[in-house]
Amino acid sequence: MTGPDVRAVHGAVRVPGLEAPLDTVHFRVFHPARPTGSDDERLTGILPADRSRAPWPVVLLLPGVNIGPEGYRWLAEILARNGYAAVTLGLVGEIMPGTVGITPGVDLEACSVGVYGSRPTCTTIGPVLDALAKLADDGPLAGLLDLERVVLSGHSAGGTLALHNADPEWFPVVAAMSFTGHTMPSRLLGHPDGTVLPVPGALPILMVGAELDGVVAASADRYGRPVGTTDVDDPAHDPAHDPILSTFTGAIRSGRGDCHLAVLVGATHTSFLWPPDTTTARGYLDPEPTRDPAAIRSTIATLVTDFLDAAVRGDGDASERLGTTLADRTAVLRSVTV
Repeated sequence: MTGPDVRAVHGAVRVPGLEAPLDTVHFRVFHPARPTGSDDERLTGILPADRSRAPWPVVLLLPGVNIGPEGYRWLAEILARNGYAAVTLGLVGEIMPGTVGITPGVDLEACSVGVYGSRPTCTTIGPVLDALAKLADDGPLAGLLDLERVVLSGHSAGGTLALHNADPEWFPVVAAMSFTGHTMPSRLLGHPDGTVLPVPGALPILMVGAELDGVVAASADRYGRPVGTTDVDDPAHDPAHDPILSTFTGAIRSGRGDCHLAVLVGATHTSFLWPPDTTTARGYLDPEPTRDPAAIRSTIATLVTDFLDAAVRGDGDASERLGTTLADRTAVLRSVTV
């Protein structure tokens, strides 16, 4: 029998401290599956898990602001086929006072001066991990989720939160990934211009940036000019203003050769999404990509799967493959490893 080899389990969990109805995270756990052709499958649509590589490390995919979690399904399916449990999620809640939208769960107070570093800056990670622990105890995923090997990852603001919260003292996180995210805070939070907030844990980290990131460029005035930036009229076009590079060089603490930055050729802020959604968020600030979008996603998938296999599973061959991709200047404009 032929059939899908990835299935998803749906769930929801409330976030303490938020007011209903804007207090519920909806999530999907994508996992390897192995159809058997049974009548039970035919009647319920529930396919048994493929246990050959279980228990699966868990990868949380935190969304960008006003970006639906369905935009990350393409990567979640690839991760599941490679033996990971990939979790997409979204909270419809208050983004800023009086503004409701999709959010990864930003705790703005926890990002502020004097508070950052004392507690998680993301309100959704803890409740989702608690919900996953229940799924790991009972139901179709019982015994299959390795919640001692959690990877925090995210896109845009979700990538920022993945970096902020990569602290093993807060969560059982073993690695982190950020896609077009950085840790330069908004001036509105009281930080001096050019501040780069530290990543708390000394963990393996993959940061992916885009050569043609129109969203980060258009947000330059939020952060002020970083140290060393020249005095130009438009900080978005100042070549020294690079929040992603500034984060990688100023906030990463591992230094064991397991932290990597890759800036993708011809990619934009929204190259991480498929299918694209032009009805929400700020993707209209991006120029057209100058490289085939499918090829860009293929590079992302290769970087991610090899990074995870090296960092989470200790696969030396994957580490070598990762180095090869990072050195491929047809796909990666520049790369840094520390």
